[in-house]
Amino acid sequence: MEVEIHTDAQLAEPIINLTVPVDYPDRDALVAALQALSVTPTGLTVTQQDQTIQLPLTAVIFIEAAGHLVMVHTIDQAYRINQSLTSLSETLPANFSRISKSAIVNRTAIYALSKTLTGNLLTFNQSHKQLYVSRRYVQPLKLALERDHHL
Repeated sequence: MEVEIHTDAQLAEPIINLTVPVDYPDRDALVAALQALSVTPTGLTVTQQDQTIQLPLTAVIFIEAAGHLVMVHTIDQAYRINQSLTSLSETLPANFSRISKSAIVNRTAIYALSKTLTGNLLTFNQSHKQLYVSRRYVQPLKLALERDHHL
């Protein structure tokens, strides 16, 4: 296999051209693998009081859904986003984890995971905000935090 890279200052995003022999057996698998590649976003487009903002992912501590309303939370603010939690979970970087049917958390923002009488409670660095982790997601979250060396 031969790989060539060409740069173009006029392009906003990469274009991939693939040249294969006519009878190349894995052509469809190769195309599918390339289409599955996605550039990880560095921010989210959110709204607050009729203002659209590009919010950096590093500022996000968690994202939660209540019905059809999806909110992106930072340390001291909450913003509305016009995407479903499912579509967000597919595009967010690996440091974001699902913690319940209605919430995704940025693991780098977690201060502590505590077992309480009412469930597993997450607290965040420099924020009063808290979230409960559902039983289904607590073990994968613990493993991810241990892997990240957060616990």
